[in-house]
Amino acid sequence: MGSLWRVLEWIALFLGAVIAGGAATLTLTRRRILRHVREELGRDSLLLAAGARVGGFNGGAEGHATPAPGVLMLLSSGLYFHSWMGHREVFIPGASISWIGVPEARELSRWERPHIVVRFLNAAGKEDGVAIRLLYPTQWVAAIKTHLITRAQ
Repeated sequence: MGSLWRVLEWIALFLGAVIAGGAATLTLTRRRILRHVREELGRDSLLLAAGARVGGFNGGAEGHATPAPGVLMLLSSGLYFHSWMGHREVFIPGASISWIGVPEARELSRWERPHIVVRFLNAAGKEDGVAIRLLYPTQWVAAIKTHLITRAQ
């Protein structure tokens, strides 16, 4: 019985080290991305940042296409998303946003996050959209409306 507990202790120690390493890696990657954005655009341009999952939106209640996890940043000029893996980037200029909001509330599962929908005009002049899952979506919508939409008008 003593050797079983010793093996379980080593397994727990290994799992704890893996989890701590993963958390440290995500934290350092997030800091590196934010530092890069601040250096490129200036310190005052980054207003807000949070972890998010961004996917396509086709107008339906659940119209998401393979959401990618990463960092969503509210800049003084628009919304910028940088994924954790694959270097997927999305930039939506504030002036091109035609509508932003939180879809009607429905019963969410315990693990599902609420999301916001951003509709905008793409480079071709056609309406496009993205769904963004993140914590506190109503606060993000208010911040985006305050800093991007009302300033553009």
